[in-house]
Amino acid sequence: MSSKTKSGLSETPPSKPSPATPRVSQLSRGVSKSESDSPYPLQSSRLSVDRSPRSINSKPTIDRRTPKVTKATPPEKPQTRVVKASELQGQLSHLQEDLKKTKEQLELIEKEKAQAIDELKQAKKAADDANEKLQEALVAQKRAEENSEIEKFRAVELEQAGIEAAQKKEEEWQKELEDVRSQHALDVTALLSTTQELQRVKQELAMTTDTKNQALSHADDATKIAEIHAEKVEILSAELSQLEVLLDSKLETEANESHKIVLQLNEEIDSLKQQLEKGKGFEDKLMEREAFIEQLNVDLEAAKMAESYARSLVEEWRNRVEELQMQAAEANKLERSASESLGSFMKQLEANNDLLRDAETEMAALKEKVGLLEMTIRRQKGDLEESEHSLGMVKEEALFIEKKVESLMSELETVKVEKAEALNNEKLAASSVQSLLEEKNKIVTELENARDEEEKIKKAMESLASALHEVSAEAREAKERLVSNQVEHENYETQIEDLRLVLKATNEKYETVLDDSKHEIELLEKTVEESKNEFKNSKVVWDKKEENLANYVRKLEEENFSLEKEIDRLVNLQKQTEEEACGMRDGEDHLKDCLKEVEAEVISLQEAFGEAKVESMKLKESLLAKENKLEHIIQENKELQTKEVSSLKKIEELSKLLEEAMAKSQTAENGELTDSEKDYDLLPKMIEFSEENGHVREEKPKVEELPPQQTNELKTDNAQEQTNGVTQGVQMDAHKTQNVNGKPKEDDSLEVEFKMWESCKIEKEFSPEREMEKVDSQVDDGGESFDQINGLSSTENVDDVVSSPTKQQQQKKKKPLLRKFGNLLKKKGTSNQK
Repeated sequence: MSSKTKSGLSETPPSKPSPATPRVSQLSRGVSKSESDSPYPLQSSRLSVDRSPRSINSKPTIDRRTPKVTKATPPEKPQTRVVKASELQGQLSHLQEDLKKTKEQLELIEKEKAQAIDELKQAKKAADDANEKLQEALVAQKRAEENSEIEKFRAVELEQAGIEAAQKKEEEWQKELEDVRSQHALDVTALLSTTQELQRVKQELAMTTDTKNQALSHADDATKIAEIHAEKVEILSAELSQLEVLLDSKLETEANESHKIVLQLNEEIDSLKQQLEKGKGFEDKLMEREAFIEQLNVDLEAAKMAESYARSLVEEWRNRVEELQMQAAEANKLERSASESLGSFMKQLEANNDLLRDAETEMAALKEKVGLLEMTIRRQKGDLEESEHSLGMVKEEALFIEKKVESLMSELETVKVEKAEALNNEKLAASSVQSLLEEKNKIVTELENARDEEEKIKKAMESLASALHEVSAEAREAKERLVSNQVEHENYETQIEDLRLVLKATNEKYETVLDDSKHEIELLEKTVEESKNEFKNSKVVWDKKEENLANYVRKLEEENFSLEKEIDRLVNLQKQTEEEACGMRDGEDHLKDCLKEVEAEVISLQEAFGEAKVESMKLKESLLAKENKLEHIIQENKELQTKEVSSLKKIEELSKLLEEAMAKSQTAENGELTDSEKDYDLLPKMIEFSEENGHVREEKPKVEELPPQQTNELKTDNAQEQTNGVTQGVQMDAHKTQNVNGKPKEDDSLEVEFKMWESCKIEKEFSPEREMEKVDSQVDDGGESFDQINGLSSTENVDDVVSSPTKQQQQKKKKPLLRKFGNLLKKKGTSNQK
């Protein structure tokens, strides 16, 4: 709806916003109160305008301060029709989209159908190929069966031929036997014995084959075990070589250490020699030292006794070690798993060998030390006479050395024990390895003997089984052929069954796919038919609505003609009332000048009205194409009808008031008030009149192009607003005169003059020039007049209103004139009060 209104009103030129007037008269306040008390408030009119189609480019304004009373009935039926038309358009668009979607889905379904047909063709081809393969397999099966039957017949014939040949040979042998029974009875017995021997040989051959297989398995196991042991021996030999290298390195280090110790001892001997040289001076004390030497000898003998005792202890420990070795031998017998114990024993051997070598090196070092000590003792015996002073030191060193010797002896004993254990372990490991090697050799010899026996047996059996092999070979070949044919036959059957299952599965899949596609096609066809039916129904409804809209347009045109006639009639009535009012106000010269200015403005407005009529003719032509505005126009026509009724009532009231004014004006001629007092009383009314005119004329923004129906409506609306403004002005001014400074009305002459002023105002307002001016202003400001019909204020859409520069200049020219006129009246009023 809004898009059509945009296209219809986009041709209007852009206009500039007109400034809103900041001043508000008391009449406008009174009108706002009356409007709030009216049965149809402004909100309903605003809602009706918001629902009506409006141009987005033009957002006209309406002055809230202008006096107006709108009795608008809420138009619901035309709005519902507009909504229905918009909904139908939306439904049509949705239906078109649905049709497009259904068409696309149909195309996709056709594509899928074509694909399914291609897949079915491929499946048929595959099924044909499978059938051909099945036929070929059946032909091959038949051929195989025929070949098997032929081979069976051949085998049977061969067996029969062999049986016949054997029978012939047996008959010949029987004849020969019968001929030679008497002569060769011994040969028969020999033959029986040979047959028995052959059976025995067969049994022995079976036994030998079993034994052979067992021996071969044992031999394989033995070879595996031997290989494992050989690998272990290699590993152990490598470890032993590594240990030897480590021992050599340790021996070298110990030799270096012992060499260092020897050097230290030599240094000590040198120091002792120096001490002995120093002790030569102590020759006097030789005797005492000899006694000490004898004591040393006794101590040496005691040490020798201790050595013998230690040797006895060592022998006891050796006996215990032997017992432990016996226990270890028993444990080793219990633990015959040599492969598991070899690693641990080798580790122990390595550790024991290390300890033994360490102990041997220490023993060698101790022996060297002991030898050195003995040499020193012997030297000391020869040099005791010279070294009496150093004997004490030597005794202490001897005691220390003896302690060392004892500790070394104990270590030597432990090392010897460990060495013996290690040697026993090595011996056990070597014995286990030797036993394994011997078992291996025995197994190898047994294998060789078995092979020789097998060769002998084979040679003996080959001669006996050659005939059997010839017959059995043919039977085996026939059986193998049968078996192979049966296997092939079974394979073919399994393949045929698999192919049948695959064909069944594929057929079921394609059948399901076809069923689904058929179901979807049916559903789509149903949806397409439903959419077609809906489209036809919507077309019928739309055609009916178009006919209704055309009828509404015709009715509206007729109503517009009738409204124009009524407007002309009202204009004539206004002219009559204006002539009567002008006849009553011939004596007021200052007001005539204002009337002349107003007439000049009315002339300009009449010219603008002629232009507006031309434009309205153009807009009539464009209105026929705008179907979306018809319902809004119907609503406005209804409002205009209501306004016309109200305007007629108000005109009747005004005519009554004029008659009363005429009657009172005759009585006012005989009144007591002077002309200056009349002018004084008319001053506030003139000020208000000037303010109203200035206020109204300031708020004349430019109007965009409107259709002629709207211009006609604007005429009637302005007439109604003017009449409303007049009646309300009369009421407000009457109220003022009654309540000025809290006093009641003083004289009827004041009221008469007030009514004369109001009649003049009515004359101006309802004159054709004024009407043309109003219509021109409303045509120039289409959005404002459009919103004035619905009772909206101008402040809501001030930002979007634009006015032409020429209109603004005219308004600027009119404003100072009116203000000057108002100031003059005020000055007169103040001077009269003084």
